[in-house]
Amino acid sequence: MEQDKTVATIGYRLGTTNVDLCVEHMVESGMLIETLGQYGAAFRPAARQVLGLSDGPTVALVVAGSPAERAGLKPGDVLVDADTVPFAAAPPASADGRFAGIEAAMTALDTALADGKARLTIVRNGQRRTIDLIGVTACKARFQLVPGDYADAVANGTWVQLSTRMAGFAKTPDELAAILAHELAHNALGHRKAKAKVQRLQELQADRLMPYLMARAGFDPDAAVVLWRRFQAQRLGGLFPSATHPSWSDRVRAVEIERVRIAGLVSRGDTIVPPDDLKSR
Repeated sequence: MEQDKTVATIGYRLGTTNVDLCVEHMVESGMLIETLGQYGAAFRPAARQVLGLSDGPTVALVVAGSPAERAGLKPGDVLVDADTVPFAAAPPASADGRFAGIEAAMTALDTALADGKARLTIVRNGQRRTIDLIGVTACKARFQLVPGDYADAVANGTWVQLSTRMAGFAKTPDELAAILAHELAHNALGHRKAKAKVQRLQELQADRLMPYLMARAGFDPDAAVVLWRRFQAQRLGGLFPSATHPSWSDRVRAVEIERVRIAGLVSRGDTIVPPDDLKSR
């Protein structure tokens, strides 16, 4: 759970400090909600005991300093309705877990927060409470850590997901921020699935925008160079060079060029902004 919290916290910082660089936006609450049904049957008892999850959408974690924390939401709170609209009943749990229920709950929360605020009814320790939640504008991205022994990280315009193995390669929070910022860069630039040649160009664009997203959120862009070089040396799985990804030498060079430019902006006291070709349109 600590790793989930780190991912959520870093994602919150990246998403809320780079709004002007993103094509699409959302209202961010700074909390992660989950249900028992998204876990396989073997893991549900532990999820209930350790995370306090229930069949309904339950607050799994709250990012420090976020709107959710300011509103007083706590892990274990079960969401009943938002602006009097009840959260849909969770679909029947399957043996291997289903994500549809929590996806519907997240979409319902996003809808309620679209105007910047929502009145939530929750159940805490068996008692109903009403909480007013005022969100903040952020890049459209739900950050999620996905259990898996494969090294991968993906973005699809709404989600930014990375596997637990990929997260494990990051030795510092700044290196983890590099992985998340690269994927957020795809969302920020409006990248979607494309043919191999176009996707290679998109990967380089994301590599170049990544250090700007990091620096603006208070992370060290040098960590991106260190991590990309490590991936280059290990020729790593999900970010492995292929028909859809440039060579690691090209990717490292792209990051280094922008990192040097950022250092120059900082030394002159200028605002950290990427070149025009990396700005959303």
